[in-house]
Amino acid sequence: MLARISPVQAGQLVDALGRDWYADAAQMRDAIAGGRAFNLIYIRFSQKVDVFPAKDDFCAAQLERATRLPIAALGPGAEYPVAAAEDIVRAKLQWYKAGGETSERQWTDILKVIRATTDMDWAYVESWAARLGVDTLLARAKAEGVVGTGRFELPTCRLGGGRSIHLSYVPT
Repeated sequence: MLARISPVQAGQLVDALGRDWYADAAQMRDAIAGGRAFNLIYIRFSQKVDVFPAKDDFCAAQLERATRLPIAALGPGAEYPVAAAEDIVRAKLQWYKAGGETSERQWTDILKVIRATTDMDWAYVESWAARLGVDTLLARAKAEGVVGTGRFELPTCRLGGGRSIHLSYVPT
């Protein structure tokens, strides 16, 4: 989870979460100040949530582009921002590179998002990839995503006049 949070808000978050959550305010403050992730644990289900503090221009853009989805379990009117596919690919490319390009999980996730997203804004992804130095990895992922064993949906091509073409790649 990406969150716009400052070290002084850690205690408020712990209080707001209540007794159903394990959250260490001191650890959270240190992590936020250092630009590192921290954990929250929902005790009832032993569910861990990784919280990444928004710390740069990309994080701000990611939060602005997120789609807000209703979460009934949190009460009426509660919404949760979900990152756009483009931002997930960009973030995972960064994590993959930062981890020495060895995480099979990150790479597989990148390919799955590329294969599953029919309306990927490639100009946006390519622009950020170039700025973040992961453009070569993105090119490789795009090539592998198309060659994958599953159906790959290509972005819809707008023809004008309200018409469009939607193409799919199905390996033979």
